[in-house]
Amino acid sequence: MPRMVILDGNSLANRAFYALPPLTTADGRPTNVLHGFLTMLFRLEQEQHPDYWVVAFDKTKATVRIEQYAGYKAQRKETPEGLRPQFDYLKEILTEMDVPMLELAGYEADDLIAAITKQAEAQGMEIQIYTGDKDALQLISPRTNIFLTKKGISEVERYDETTLWERYQLQPRQIIDLKGLMGDTSDNIPGVPGIGEKTALKLLWEFETVEGVLANADKVSGKKVQSNLKEYADQAMLSKTLATMLTEVPLAFSSEDFVYRRSQGAKVLPVLEKYDLRNVTRLWHERHKDDEGPLSESQEESLENWPDHTLTEEGWLAQIEEWQSKNISLTLACRYEGTGLQGGRWLEWGVAAQGETFTLTREGASEKVCEAWLKLMGSDQVPKIVADSKNVALLLTNEGVSLRGLALDLSLASYLIKSSRPKFAPLDLVKEYVPNQAAFVNVGEEAAALAQVAPKFEEEIQSLGLTPLLHEIEEPLCMVLAQVEHHGIAVDSEQLTVFGEGISLTLRQLEQDIYALAEETFNINSPKQLGTILFEKLGLPTAKKTKTGYSTDAETLEELRLAHPVVEKILDYRQLNKLMSTYVNGLLAQAKNGKIHTTFQQTVTTTGRLSSTEPNLQNIPIRLEQGRLLRKVFHPTEPGWVLLSADYSQIELRILAHYSQDPLLCESFALGQDVHTRTAAEVFGISLDEVTPNMRRSAKAVNFGLVYGLTEFGLSRDLGIPRKESKFYIEQYFKRYSGVRRYLEDVVTQAKKDGQVRTLLNRLRRIPELLHSNRVQRQFGERIAMNTPVQGTAADIMKLAMLKVAEGLKPFRATMLLQVHDELLLQVAPEDLESVAHMLKEKMETAYPLSVPMTVECKVGPNWYDMQSFHTN
Repeated sequence: MPRMVILDGNSLANRAFYALPPLTTADGRPTNVLHGFLTMLFRLEQEQHPDYWVVAFDKTKATVRIEQYAGYKAQRKETPEGLRPQFDYLKEILTEMDVPMLELAGYEADDLIAAITKQAEAQGMEIQIYTGDKDALQLISPRTNIFLTKKGISEVERYDETTLWERYQLQPRQIIDLKGLMGDTSDNIPGVPGIGEKTALKLLWEFETVEGVLANADKVSGKKVQSNLKEYADQAMLSKTLATMLTEVPLAFSSEDFVYRRSQGAKVLPVLEKYDLRNVTRLWHERHKDDEGPLSESQEESLENWPDHTLTEEGWLAQIEEWQSKNISLTLACRYEGTGLQGGRWLEWGVAAQGETFTLTREGASEKVCEAWLKLMGSDQVPKIVADSKNVALLLTNEGVSLRGLALDLSLASYLIKSSRPKFAPLDLVKEYVPNQAAFVNVGEEAAALAQVAPKFEEEIQSLGLTPLLHEIEEPLCMVLAQVEHHGIAVDSEQLTVFGEGISLTLRQLEQDIYALAEETFNINSPKQLGTILFEKLGLPTAKKTKTGYSTDAETLEELRLAHPVVEKILDYRQLNKLMSTYVNGLLAQAKNGKIHTTFQQTVTTTGRLSSTEPNLQNIPIRLEQGRLLRKVFHPTEPGWVLLSADYSQIELRILAHYSQDPLLCESFALGQDVHTRTAAEVFGISLDEVTPNMRRSAKAVNFGLVYGLTEFGLSRDLGIPRKESKFYIEQYFKRYSGVRRYLEDVVTQAKKDGQVRTLLNRLRRIPELLHSNRVQRQFGERIAMNTPVQGTAADIMKLAMLKVAEGLKPFRATMLLQVHDELLLQVAPEDLESVAHMLKEKMETAYPLSVPMTVECKVGPNWYDMQSFHTN
């Protein structure tokens, strides 16, 4: 018996949209519906082997039913922004797949499904209908089964006449009677007031149809139900009509229009690639692996096996000489040993070149070969492609060689294409384009795989306009960071131990204070015990609950800071505890030969900011004086040298001024005014001289909070003021700084259209959250849209500055030691201090031209805490 599969396009697309997390293409177009729908379609194709298939869509509003009842579907919200364009994308893909589609103005997909079913049954076919809409149960027959989606669209439940009877004790034709009595809130079908599913089923079991129920209204138990049936009899009949699928539609079609045709790779693969549907592409290949002809294998889906060579000493020397003389591009993979890369030692190199791979092992390599290899690594003339150039550079630095000739860092390329990716290991990079790639057997295979995907990364970087950012900023910065990490910064372990003893004393005192305020002892580090004390014993307002009890996270406690004196003590206790465990004990454990070597991460933050690990020197808690005092233990590594720091002044606000071109904000910076004092004067309508420290503090909170989507609630919490007052601040600010308001609104509007934002240097951040079905997620997306261009541009400018400063340091006795937030920390020989400070300030202030001046404040001192302002001549 021929089989026809019918899919309810709108119903399945809607369910896929709400079931799957936001997914996007490289340029920010939403694709979660495409992933969900096509995955289901391929599964059906493989499992059901249809002879005919068709996808039915709504084309316009259901005017046929709206003419009968103006309220039909009137309560439906507008199609979400993230869903609307995906219908067109989906139809484009289905067209290329040769999947038939049907739609008709004025009629719903339901009606088309009913009309197709009627015709297919008359031709003796078996029909399977896939939908999320229970209305379709009315079409069940000995030939027609309904498959209702359960979880999203990944699971379905089959209904035939037996299943329907077991579930409802109804015949398929009675489904419309059920809807006639109980109505349907999703379609705004009114039904009879006071009659739900339970009552409607009882009535139909007894009287079979709506007409039967209405004719026997007097026999129905319950006076209210009786009177409603009489009063709303017309409404019940109208509801039954609205719920009835129309089997006659003014559209000529034949089952031959819906013949199943196997899709052709030449048409399908380009459109799947257009929407970055890599998992869907992999599924397509799995479903079509038995196809004849050259299209059964895609270059994107499988890698070639390149022959692997292990050479003799003579062979290696000759091969290296050939690569060197012909400037042949090499793709490298490396295995190394050592706990930290600063002391790491390479064990094995995989080299891929011109369709072949070579494995160089430390054990098997002679001294001559190692020398020739290191010389090759230091050659500018031989282009090199690697997965993580900073690590490779560090390994080579340990051998006394600088990595040169970097042509492409694949990890950085992947990060720039999509900064929210969690992993950038070689296997993850290859899986970007070859999703079914298994773990690499050896280092040679890894190099070959990287060589084969490298052109794809380069192509994508080019198409997204990220080439300058990658090759002129991120990759060169790797080399600078490798030197900074390798050099390290001096730490006084003895001083650190004494510092830790002081913190331990303060912690013990805080413990006693907390117990006194709580009037009992408890485990302060136990969220459960702390929650009981705060919310049950002390009766503080409950913010939120978790599965295990009350939430006592930092955000919750910050909101309760003013509610009881114990909260501030607990926050201080936590900060000091972190300082003790993470920094005092952590730094003591990580100090080697009196130095700390942090690792800078270029691929962790979504904004482009650097982060640091082991130890994390970006996050030293400096709200408390003890946190700031920790900086005392950091010293120059050279005796007699001094530390020199350079800090961008209010760089993010200056970038906001550049973007918004707000006249007041720009004028403040152009005149060199204190921007927070000026803001306070504008907000309160007073002169600069009349601004009090408290007013300036409020203005500062508003200024810095704006690009983070500051709310009245957030400002009132941060300043400890009533909501009414914080509302006044924000309203007054936007009245005076209307350019800032306009910029923030415009950037969100544009981001919603594009699905992404860019920095001044073109760094890309995709924001799928803007199109999320959840309101909280959408608001989060809006905050990202406001914040990223500003924060990301600040990160880009700092990276540019580091490159210029690194170059400018070459003639001097000075070294770059750290980068933390908007600050660079150097060590300098005293005789070079004036020249280096002058160069440092000039390079940083002119790193990237803004329409307002950038200013850098320099400080100098014997350690990172005791530093005095330093002004160059």
